[in-house]
Amino acid sequence: MPYTDTEYALLEQPDGAIAKAIRTLNPPVLIHLGDFKQGRLSCSDELFLDHYRQIAQLNPHRVVYTPGDNEWVDCDRFTFSARYDELERLNFLRQLFFHRDHHQLTKDIPGLKRQEGFIENARWESNQVVFATLHVPGTNNGRMEILRSNLQDALDEADYRDQSNEQWLRQLFIAAESASALVIAFHADIFNFNHKKPACTIENRTNCDGYRKLRDLIKNQVAQFGKPVLVIHGDSQAYCLHQPYTSIPNLWRLNAPGDYKHIDASQVVFDPKNKNTPFTASGVLDRKPAPAICSYSIFGSSRHSPSLFPRTQLS
Repeated sequence: MPYTDTEYALLEQPDGAIAKAIRTLNPPVLIHLGDFKQGRLSCSDELFLDHYRQIAQLNPHRVVYTPGDNEWVDCDRFTFSARYDELERLNFLRQLFFHRDHHQLTKDIPGLKRQEGFIENARWESNQVVFATLHVPGTNNGRMEILRSNLQDALDEADYRDQSNEQWLRQLFIAAESASALVIAFHADIFNFNHKKPACTIENRTNCDGYRKLRDLIKNQVAQFGKPVLVIHGDSQAYCLHQPYTSIPNLWRLNAPGDYKHIDASQVVFDPKNKNTPFTASGVLDRKPAPAICSYSIFGSSRHSPSLFPRTQLS
């Protein structure tokens, strides 16, 4: 989000409804899950700079952004302007949001750390809850439709991203040993994928499930962790909060609002006293709780909006 001019207006200061709601809540942290533009819109420097500005102004100095596929992986597809080399766009995105970061998106988030050698991954802690972002784009984790970049270079980047995410995830669970809960946020829906395909390997880098290794690692680590874990993502299906695996009852999944079906941002709260439902999510505009069923049919008419962690319960 935003995908349309209407959604852009909702996020724009000072009068956008979602922007106003975030300003009123004054959350300690806002997480944007990527896809800050429609896939067919231009991937130009000018558009990136404008959306960076908008995201930065939603919750100044307390915004954590993790990239989606629309702003780099898919920039080599047909757009209303030029096609781009996706790796060149990834480099520009990293420079804009992380290396230069003139708006200092995360300056007022205490203790936030970046992964060495993979700057887009972040980790921080607030009120006994540890948070982390992973760079996990859609389009099979950047392994499909490589149309402009050198194929070998793009797949090498995907392999390096997988290795970095695995390392960051393992470090995360170690860092959270004394925490009450854990929250992991990234862009892609790693749960809604072709689970019949094998995991990607050096020998098979494209005809594979680009999320299998990450999904299995999360499941195994969460089961061993034993305490509440919330995974937040965008990229597919409908807005919902549920437990995806009956065999792992401490794992919760929030598919954030967006994708033209439900235009909103989510306010997420962690209650350590509530053993049955430790995480709750509600819209900042409609104030309704997130559905427990992932189905478009429950909505009348939006995907990839921010997820919001307000007040002192969760950041």
